Amino acid sequence: MSNESGGTTLNLYPIDYPFETLVSRITADNPKTILNPEFQRKYKWDKDGWGRASKFIESCLMRIPLPSCYFAEDSDRRQLVIDGVQRLTTITMFFNDEFALEGMTTFRDLEGKRFSELGGLQAELESTTIRCIVLRKENPKSLVREIFARLNQGAVQLSAQEVRHAIYPGPLDDLLVELSEIDEIKNFGIADGSGKVKHNREPEEQVLRFFAFSEDLQLEGFNDVLSDLLDKYMERKSEADKEEIGRLRAQFHAALENCKNVFGQDLFLDATRERPRQGMIHYDLLMVTVGLLDKQLALSNKERIKSAYDRLCRSDGFRRTLSGGLQKKTSILRRRSLWKELLDDAIN
Repeated sequence: MSNESGGTTLNLYPIDYPFETLVSRITADNPKTILNPEFQRKYKWDKDGWGRASKFIESCLMRIPLPSCYFAEDSDRRQLVIDGVQRLTTITMFFNDEFALEGMTTFRDLEGKRFSELGGLQAELESTTIRCIVLRKENPKSLVREIFARLNQGAVQLSAQEVRHAIYPGPLDDLLVELSEIDEIKNFGIADGSGKVKHNREPEEQVLRFFAFSEDLQLEGFNDVLSDLLDKYMERKSEADKEEIGRLRAQFHAALENCKNVFGQDLFLDATRERPRQGMIHYDLLMVTVGLLDKQLALSNKERIKSAYDRLCRSDGFRRTLSGGLQKKTSILRRRSLWKELLDDAIN
């Protein structure tokens, strides 16, 4: 569907679901409403007791209009919750007697009561409806991605990779999750002993960067917006077959192994700096160059390659590419060009 200004609009329909229907769809053996697919944020309304969840239930009993939930149909016409997971989780948990109401101000006589103890108000809650906007499966994935990102620009904003993880489940996404658990990726840029833990699926995006950049070494499909390049790659490859997934897995392992063999403790950092730190600039550059070399060629020339990389990092030309737009197409290609000359010399 297009609008008159030439833009694109969502193909959707609204439906008012009673709570009772929603809970049965969510808790069925084969759920029709998928409340907590892996991509969804963990439940947050129980952080400090059940006050916030109880306030929501009280608002429902007061018939305060509730914000709409948004669902996206999958290929089997099941409805994935893309906005409203906290509300629907609260309703489902309360209907299952998983918490007692606390901090009530209007319905004070319900303090400490569970759903099964509400008497006549049970039916009142069961028949309460909430407007649900369903995005039909015919929508382009890019459009669903856009609405998902916009809806989640609230207090807890999702990262670009969390949105991709939501919109493009499948074999490629599974591979990104698998490879992101490799120590060198999971702990990338984290100082030993710092105890820092990465969130927002950064390690998965790091793996994805390698696949997108190694497929398009000349950056012909890169428009200076990295997230667009990664989105398009993920959309294109989301349903990759078993053979291609196997090839990608082997390619990533081989590239990382080459880099580890050559650089050892100085993996993905500028060893010429006084306080070297791992950086994505080095990862992006080395994984698609040294990483793609023949294993024996890389091993037999590792000292020469490492020495050449130190020369690159010291050069004014390289350092100039680190000012301003690090991820600009011109900067990336300039770094690769400077490095190619030195790398070719080191392995020939």
